[in-house]
Amino acid sequence: MIEIEKITKIDGKRHIALLDTSSISFMQGLHRQGIPSESVLKDYDLILIPEWVLTEINDALGRIRYVQDLIKQGYPIYCIEEEAYSDLANSEEGNLYQIVLASTRQLARIRSYLRRYVEKTDPLDMDAYKDWVNKLYDEWPISEEILSTGRVKKKNAGEVSITILVEIVSWYYPETKALTIYSQDSDTYDFQRKAEADLRKIFAMRMPVPVSYKSNDAILCQLVREGKISINNLDDYRKDVRKITYSKEQDDHATILVTELVDNKLFAQLVSDKTVHIIF
Repeated sequence: MIEIEKITKIDGKRHIALLDTSSISFMQGLHRQGIPSESVLKDYDLILIPEWVLTEINDALGRIRYVQDLIKQGYPIYCIEEEAYSDLANSEEGNLYQIVLASTRQLARIRSYLRRYVEKTDPLDMDAYKDWVNKLYDEWPISEEILSTGRVKKKNAGEVSITILVEIVSWYYPETKALTIYSQDSDTYDFQRKAEADLRKIFAMRMPVPVSYKSNDAILCQLVREGKISINNLDDYRKDVRKITYSKEQDDHATILVTELVDNKLFAQLVSDKTVHIIF
């Protein structure tokens, strides 16, 4: 198992990335094909991996070795335990519960669990955050199959943890200049966007730091445009038709937002069009 230094504070960091398991696996594949990680991760002074994502990383030896190699190269990769999120949110545990609730908006069984076992009429009567959040992950209501490692797969646990963490940074660290989630999982994208919409009503007097994304296709687009990958070799890196959300400038200079299934032929056209920006 990999051990990553744990932190409880992120003060003073301006360019922050959060890594999901799906993107780590993709970047590991790029590394095997000779694409250096510096091409993708050079812009950050803090790279965060939530504890539950670290649990998923430990399911595959290749991912473990890749992350260990990144740390040896000096990338600022740190782990944050879910129970430490209260420290990041200035111990405002009532607000933190609202962030957790918003981050699970699309997971009815998790929200039902929170309403039944955590929420109180008076927020001051709630158990300490670290107690109920640990119990939540231990009793995760939508656990599924047993993995080959012997671990019980807990569906969406990693995506929820990333969403909670990025929302804490977004709402509590306004000095952040760049806040980017690396993930290919559309659930992460959906969870975060809808959590932010809910939290805008709760934190009405604050402005969140915008959250951006680097999906696998966004990474590929960047690498092709920088000349690190030939557009003629897309089939080596992109194996299937995928849904992409992107913006594009029209002939009248208005910008449209498009979500559609994109094969490699269309993807090459999008990458070649400098007015196109891949959102996810």
